[in-house]
Amino acid sequence: MSLFLVTSLIDEGMYENDFRVVEAKSKLEIAQHMLDHPHQWENYLRIAYPRNWRDQTFNVGTLWDCAQNPQMSAESFLELIDMTSVDGDSESQLRIFEVEVQQLREVNTDPFKRRTISQ
Repeated sequence: MSLFLVTSLIDEGMYENDFRVVEAKSKLEIAQHMLDHPHQWENYLRIAYPRNWRDQTFNVGTLWDCAQNPQMSAESFLELIDMTSVDGDSESQLRIFEVEVQQLREVNTDPFKRRTISQ
């Protein structure tokens, strides 16, 4: 089992109720849980709209709408989650990240520098 951070980001910032750390085998397991138990994830799903910027006719509604579709697979749902983005006050970006736990001395937030451990 791994730890995953599930975030629902809106343009006003991140608040305590906007993220959950969960234990699961994979992102796919979390997506399946969202499909099987959408009411547990309702606040995140109702304000997340998947967008395909290359296809202006693409409109599947919210992730909540997608979770109500009995034909929806966890794989497709995970793809739709990755298509969400922040847009004004009404739409959130939902993401699932695997968490890598680090010691404080290992933290380096610069993505362009190699991680070095100072003793």
